[in-house]
Amino acid sequence: MGKKVRKAVELILSIAFAVTLQGQTPLTAQDYLKSSLAHFQSGDTEAALADVNKAIALNSNDVDAFALRAAIRSRKGDTEGTLADYSKVIELVPNAPGVEAIYTNRSMIRLQRGDVDGALTDLNKAISINPNVAEIYNGRAIARLQKGDLEGALADYEKVIELKPTLPSAFMGRGYFRLQRGDLDGAFADFDKAIDLKPDYADTYIDRGVVRGLKGNIDQAIADIKKGASLNPKSISDVSRGSFTSPFGDLNTFIKSHPTNARAYEIRGILRLLQGQTAEAQRDFHTSMEIDPKLGPEITEVTGRLSKTR
Repeated sequence: MGKKVRKAVELILSIAFAVTLQGQTPLTAQDYLKSSLAHFQSGDTEAALADVNKAIALNSNDVDAFALRAAIRSRKGDTEGTLADYSKVIELVPNAPGVEAIYTNRSMIRLQRGDVDGALTDLNKAISINPNVAEIYNGRAIARLQKGDLEGALADYEKVIELKPTLPSAFMGRGYFRLQRGDLDGAFADFDKAIDLKPDYADTYIDRGVVRGLKGNIDQAIADIKKGASLNPKSISDVSRGSFTSPFGDLNTFIKSHPTNARAYEIRGILRLLQGQTAEAQRDFHTSMEIDPKLGPEITEVTGRLSKTR
């Protein structure tokens, strides 16, 4: 190719490129939204956030954009931003099918902040939009527990099990109520089912161990408690767990309503001994033997064995 021909080709190409740039269609809100979603799915939250912000700048009433930005902000740990975006979606489409998920997600943030009434308002609204989502009732059961509405919480757990009998948290929740009512067989069945559905969750092993201990199956109880502690050492702790009670807290509640149950003190003593709280454990063992002296030899044998294996 001669120099003159090459220059002519280059000129034609440069003119064509310039025309293309001048005639290029500007990116729309939907273009930025699609790009943001692609970045989000690939794990690039910074690029995803930048593009979704451009989409919102072009269309400030795009429900999908606010919902996507809420998901991006949630992944980035921006609780304030996530809450604001959930609220914007609800402002734009307060009763639309599918928006029950937004109410539910917002309720969880409110619950974490201690706004139980706000969480309940959101969950009740979500149920009014779609009364067939098990997870919404599960969330409301937790909120009702924090309000002290035990009967309401139990009813919600029953509803969860009716709608989705594969959700382990519902069996854990119902097991808690059965335990507090002294229905040890029912509690055992629920905790056993929860473990079958989610075999790696430490708290459920501790709860099942507590029930086994209350039923007098001490060796099995210790096996469950050790299993739970191996999965998560915090599960045998009496340290505050925030909004949710620990198995230790469940046992304390049981003791308050069953103050003469010798086995309960024995099991709490075992939990305390495994935590290294020897003095507190000995007090519980002493109380247990005062209530039922026949447990003396068993407690002596168990404490000796645990002291060697701790």
